[in-house]
Amino acid sequence: MLESIIKYSEFSCGVILALFALIQVTYKNRNFLNYNLAGLYFCLSYVILMLWAFKSHLILSVPYLLYTDMTAAFAIGPFVYFYIKTALGLKTRSRAAYLLHFIPALTVFILIISGNIIDGALVRHYLHFPTKYPVYNLNPLIRGIDFVSNLYMIFYFILTIKNIFQLLKNNTHKSFKELKIIFYYMFFIVLFSFMMLAASVIGNNLLNISSIYLLTLAGVWYFFFSFRYPEFTQKAIKEAKAIRYSKAMLNGIDTAAVLERLDDLMEEEKVFSDEELTLQKLSEYLMITPHQLSKILNSERKINFRTLLNSYRITEAMKQMAEYPDKTILEIALASGFNSKSSFNSVFMKSTGMTPSDYRISIKD
Repeated sequence: MLESIIKYSEFSCGVILALFALIQVTYKNRNFLNYNLAGLYFCLSYVILMLWAFKSHLILSVPYLLYTDMTAAFAIGPFVYFYIKTALGLKTRSRAAYLLHFIPALTVFILIISGNIIDGALVRHYLHFPTKYPVYNLNPLIRGIDFVSNLYMIFYFILTIKNIFQLLKNNTHKSFKELKIIFYYMFFIVLFSFMMLAASVIGNNLLNISSIYLLTLAGVWYFFFSFRYPEFTQKAIKEAKAIRYSKAMLNGIDTAAVLERLDDLMEEEKVFSDEELTLQKLSEYLMITPHQLSKILNSERKINFRTLLNSYRITEAMKQMAEYPDKTILEIALASGFNSKSSFNSVFMKSTGMTPSDYRISIKD
């Protein structure tokens, strides 16, 4: 009875993690952060489902996948590292540089599958000596891959903690509490990973499996925690980006950084919805002068402040008219940042060539 409960719990955890990964890549406004989180949870899901498949003896139906769960360890570290790095507002140099970090995972995956196809000794072993969990010290290659994978994962986790710790040094920012919790969370992740490494060194299969379950449970906890308190991670991310931006501006105006921060303010924080937003106020958010902001907008975006502001407000209004058909035109105008219906009608007509009422009718047809 207990064994059946554990088995179905493993399967349920694996499915939950896989669904969370899927959700991340189906978000309408998904970004680099979501892709890394999806990769992380897919890897955790793969590990736990492979253990479930082994315990259920289903893995023997696809024997070439035996031990491919170790591949996930080569990918989990980079996914965690780049997820936290992105959340803290740090940039990745390029897509090519990013993909290089996952070459070991792909190489090991091909190596293990090739080994299973060429030599079926491991499969024959489990057919004659069935066990509840895979044994990682049956041959030198598997044991070596297991050891190196744990080292690889721990290396990235340590880099991740280092990035968080550097921001924690400045404990005056608003999200110090959020970042501190993430820091301790990562500390326990590293601890569980060291358990896996120790298990690989001493050949203790029970310790290895236990540490895998602890890592998976940590992933499940973060899944439920992020859904229960979505503002937690968002607050930490926004504040960390602001800190990185302020530090970058100390070295002089970085036009690319200004435009990136401007996009964050408009698209994520929606400062345009403030009807009292002015060029002066927006430039203060960006830590530059109004003249500098105007110059950057004119030279880089070929647009002035008022046109920029109205474009975001009109886009938001059109979105709300589609999503909230019961809202009045005035309610939508005010929510989008306009201070009156007349000014909204005027700008909307100029931008779209039709009145808000006509546009609402057009999208219903």
